[in-house]
Amino acid sequence: MDKSGQYLADGATGTTAPSPSQTLWTVQWMRAAAALMIIVGHSGGAVANIAEQGRAGFTRPNILPWGAGVDLFFVISGFIMVHASRRLFGQPNATAEFLKRRLTRIIPLYWLTTSLFLAILAAATLKGGDLFPSGTAILASYLFIPFDSYGDGRAFPVFDLGWTLNYEMFFYALFALTVWLPRARAMTMLAVLLLVAIAIGNFVPHSLNPAYFWTRPILIDFGLGIGVGMIVARGVTLSKPLRLIMAFGGIVFVALDPMHLFNGPIGTTVANEWPRVLYSGVPVSIALAGAVLGPEPRAHRALWPLTLLGDASYSLYLFHPFSLILMEKLVQKSPRIASLDGHLLLGATVTTAIVSALFAYHFIERPMTRRLNAWLAEGRAKRHVRVAADS
Repeated sequence: MDKSGQYLADGATGTTAPSPSQTLWTVQWMRAAAALMIIVGHSGGAVANIAEQGRAGFTRPNILPWGAGVDLFFVISGFIMVHASRRLFGQPNATAEFLKRRLTRIIPLYWLTTSLFLAILAAATLKGGDLFPSGTAILASYLFIPFDSYGDGRAFPVFDLGWTLNYEMFFYALFALTVWLPRARAMTMLAVLLLVAIAIGNFVPHSLNPAYFWTRPILIDFGLGIGVGMIVARGVTLSKPLRLIMAFGGIVFVALDPMHLFNGPIGTTVANEWPRVLYSGVPVSIALAGAVLGPEPRAHRALWPLTLLGDASYSLYLFHPFSLILMEKLVQKSPRIASLDGHLLLGATVTTAIVSALFAYHFIERPMTRRLNAWLAEGRAKRHVRVAADS
């Protein structure tokens, strides 16, 4: 690998696979795009709800199918698991090491934001506002178990956007079952497990039980990302013109949303069924393949904001609902803010979400993850010392 971060030509396929420690700039930028799509979509829906309550002149923007950002996240997740686990495959401690990495990355910030949301919800409940969820719903949320937290017929956690993490954790569990095998065998077995889960879903009655939630076809999004990761791991490259066609073709197809999957009423969630996979998951995976099946571009300074947002995408995803809550409260309390143009209010909300997420990433997520990893490393070192002393 050269100093610019590009990987060099080697062998018949034209390139070596990127190393696990290499920054894949295109993936970072796509992470940023996925997060921004979700934030703009949620913010647009929130402002549109306010408009329906008396403010005219604003319609939720439908320039892009914002909800497709979730599919992009899932495809990227499958890809990254293959890429980042390169040195784990086939190792005897692979399962434990993989789970440690993923749990320390996902759980602390999610539990923190869930607890913060519950604190806000408790204050609102005491004032006679929103219904506070049951203890069972709260426990299920912390354990990533799908549950109808508010009795509205949706298997959402108390912090509702955590539904995507319920899928992520299920995928990680399946990945952990296979990562101890050599890579090709592991990913073949994982593909079989995903397909078996979806096949089982055909026989699970439509209900709110976890088995139904965890057997939806949207799991294929992770499999599509795994497929791209395996192709990259084999060192396959494509010509630049073909890559551009794949990248832009996939993006344009998703943007056109030919089935109008993401243009439903405000507050509705797109069904996690085959149409979503075919019209969103497949094209975004093609776009990802076009982005990564060749030398990485140089990280131009003009693109550093996207790189930064890619780094902070998890914080951006988890913290942006608090910007929506703030915006709604300010509108309720301030007639001047309530009179603002809807598009201005949308821009201010998205900007606030980005700024707060960057703050959370630099001062909460990164320090918390570093300290937890250091604590785990210290514990592992002490165990090694004890083993050496007893031998």
